[in-house]
Amino acid sequence: MRYRFLISWRWLGVTAVAAVLIATCVWLGMWQHDRYEHRAATNDRIAAASQDNAAPLETILAVGEQPATDEVWSIVTVTGEFDSTGQVLIRNRSVDGQTGYEVVTPLIMDTGEAVLVDRGWVPASDQGAMALPEVPAPPTGVVEITGRVRASESQLSELNQVDGINQARTINTDQIAETVAYELVGGYITDTDPGEGLVAIPVREEKSWQNFAYAYQWWLFALMIPIGLVMLARREAKVEETTPTGGDTGEAVGEPVAARG
Repeated sequence: MRYRFLISWRWLGVTAVAAVLIATCVWLGMWQHDRYEHRAATNDRIAAASQDNAAPLETILAVGEQPATDEVWSIVTVTGEFDSTGQVLIRNRSVDGQTGYEVVTPLIMDTGEAVLVDRGWVPASDQGAMALPEVPAPPTGVVEITGRVRASESQLSELNQVDGINQARTINTDQIAETVAYELVGGYITDTDPGEGLVAIPVREEKSWQNFAYAYQWWLFALMIPIGLVMLARREAKVEETTPTGGDTGEAVGEPVAARG
């Protein structure tokens, strides 16, 4: 039988490895496609929010609750007074390739609750890594802020003080809430119109097309593996057909050795 070698242990092993590789490529393709859909949905929400009118903050954010996925990036308005004593600098944040700090300040509303407002970005000091930059003070008195809703960053980081100024690496609402005497609503907002000396936090669209391309790349690999396996099997079958068997020496069976020559 031409392809009898396929049931050999060697080929059974090759086939098993190929099956594992195919399954892995299919899974990786599905994972990348899921990431593509997630990022594409984020881009859609950003675009949709830019077209919507600003909503009152209390209709979206509440104490003890994170904003729903479809509410992140919504534009809201809120009125209150900034509490500069609760301000936190979020270090190691980049804008246009330059490292700096995001300035997060609680805004106390008339309900007594507060929302964290990312007032904008400032570049790092040129006096060295340990030196803090000059940060514009928040406006005094009652102000109205328009901003984009963001979910609290889940990763915790050490919240410490340098020269009496709070610092952290992430904007984690629950962690910052432990440092103030009032309740914070879940999530935070980024000011769309920061004051002088602050740079607005850019809205970066997700590069969903990369994940889309990676997904089909993995699925193409999954398709190429069985094709390569078939080509390898056909090649081996052809080699076996053209190779003489070990017992075929071209001599007459039973011919005495002495009679030769």
